[in-house]
Amino acid sequence: MIIKEWFVFFSSERLGITALIVILLFVIILPRFFRNDEIAAEDVERLKKEMDVFLAEMEKQSVKSKHDTVFMFDPNVIDSASLVLLGFSPRQAKSIVNYRNKGGKFYNKESFGKSFVVSDEMFTRLYYYINIKETPKKEKVAGKAVEPKENKAVAEVTTAKESNSTAKKIYTVELNSADFDELQKYHGIGEYYAKKIVEYRDKLGGFYKPEQLMEIRGIDSVRFEMFRNQILIDTSRIRRIKINTVAENELAKHPYINNFTAKAIIRFRKFKGTITSANEMLKEKVITERQAEKIAVYFEY
Repeated sequence: MIIKEWFVFFSSERLGITALIVILLFVIILPRFFRNDEIAAEDVERLKKEMDVFLAEMEKQSVKSKHDTVFMFDPNVIDSASLVLLGFSPRQAKSIVNYRNKGGKFYNKESFGKSFVVSDEMFTRLYYYINIKETPKKEKVAGKAVEPKENKAVAEVTTAKESNSTAKKIYTVELNSADFDELQKYHGIGEYYAKKIVEYRDKLGGFYKPEQLMEIRGIDSVRFEMFRNQILIDTSRIRRIKINTVAENELAKHPYINNFTAKAIIRFRKFKGTITSANEMLKEKVITERQAEKIAVYFEY
């Protein structure tokens, strides 16, 4: 692990090393080009072309990095300038804002992805950064609209009627706020698994999808299917990690980050100064694609 850590290089370091190698090669090979204390014209031209190609590649990498900015956003409130930072053209950004100004609204990630200005590639890249906040619906009482009451962690839901016309009730539980007793209302979850869920939730900082429960030992797909329809998730309750200030030992405690990755992230932060997106770390191979998908919602830049 120590050897691996010392031999990890970021793009700027790799470019510097490449440039150094090129210079060393010139120093070694250049004497061969001397003929009567002069360098042959064709050799000079060839060297010039090789340097142009090298510099063009450096510029290409620099320009490419400018389009890798991503961050959490709500398509219903984000402004056009921020949309451009995410990679949309000014015209596309204006179309999205105009759609909202005319009363349009994105109700979920998929509805945003179906917008004609959002390509499949763009939607895939931004999927885990889309955070649409739901607007509470007003209830009507005696023909008047009133604000809904505060949501409770546990809500009774009538799902079916038995043959004797007695209502059969199950409970839906908000996974990120429910306490130990409330979690036991899940069908098939007793004291043991309720405790495991609370412990794992504390380590993660909260759940962003129900399937994460199957990462807990003992909750397999069969058990999960017994209560998956009872799960509600409020992602606004997720505790996020401030990636630019978190200590290495705290970072390493997260289930999705091992000790080596924590070291690599901290080293990259020291090298770069400020980390602005998961894509930066992915590009530099500080994290894997799988890690980038899993930790995106837990990092705050």
